[in-house]
Amino acid sequence: MPSRKHHLIAVFVLIASWSALGWFFVRSLPDVRPLKNPRYNMTLIVRDAKGKKVSFIVGQRNPHWTPLPHIPPALQWGVIVAEDDTFYGHNGFNFAAMRDALWEDIKQREFIRGGSTITQQLAKNLYLSKEKSLERKLKEAVITCKLERHLSKKRIMELYLNIIEWSPGIYGVGAASQHYFRKSPADLDFFESVLLAAIIPSPRRYNPIRYPERALKRYRTVMSLMYKSKFITLDQYEIANAVQLYVDPLDGTVYIVPLEQVTLPYEIP
Repeated sequence: MPSRKHHLIAVFVLIASWSALGWFFVRSLPDVRPLKNPRYNMTLIVRDAKGKKVSFIVGQRNPHWTPLPHIPPALQWGVIVAEDDTFYGHNGFNFAAMRDALWEDIKQREFIRGGSTITQQLAKNLYLSKEKSLERKLKEAVITCKLERHLSKKRIMELYLNIIEWSPGIYGVGAASQHYFRKSPADLDFFESVLLAAIIPSPRRYNPIRYPERALKRYRTVMSLMYKSKFITLDQYEIANAVQLYVDPLDGTVYIVPLEQVTLPYEIP
């Protein structure tokens, strides 16, 4: 019979083998440290409105690139309350949201919800495919840890808002702002900022040009979340909620018109 010493050797070899495999797996994944430099640029392959693969620049060489200070606070906080309400408090993962998403997937017997944080979404959009597999989820988890370790939360948010898709072929907040409102992100008002935040989960389903009523309903949902999270007061919520959405039939410009012409603070405390 094998001795206890042989058992210990076997266990040690097994642990060493798995450790080596884990080390090689982590080493094979991208180095995220260059992203710390705001002047760093990288190129992604994305699909345009017709589904054709095209190059997309991540960084200041992209003419639509928008630094975080030029992105309205209302848009940033709208994204956070709608997409990842613990963003500034977690280390890359929201396990409660992941648990709820997993339970929903089990009930539906398919992938319905992701439960991903903003950092996880950034990891996927920068480096991974959209396939849903265990290997991809493992890679996503490791890259997420790297992003959280080496980048500030503000840098993560800046990258995220500048690369996500806001309409077929429209990537990044700068291009989205021009596409929907014919203005730069810095010139967006409170209503427009929240509408952009509302589009993110499904830029096709909540496209305000094609589906204005659906987009307005989603906008009101995000506005309600902002009120419940105490980012706006009840008076501000009521004013912001009482709007109508119009689309210019000639050029597709989106207009959000308040029913009550009362000045709403655009800067969230």
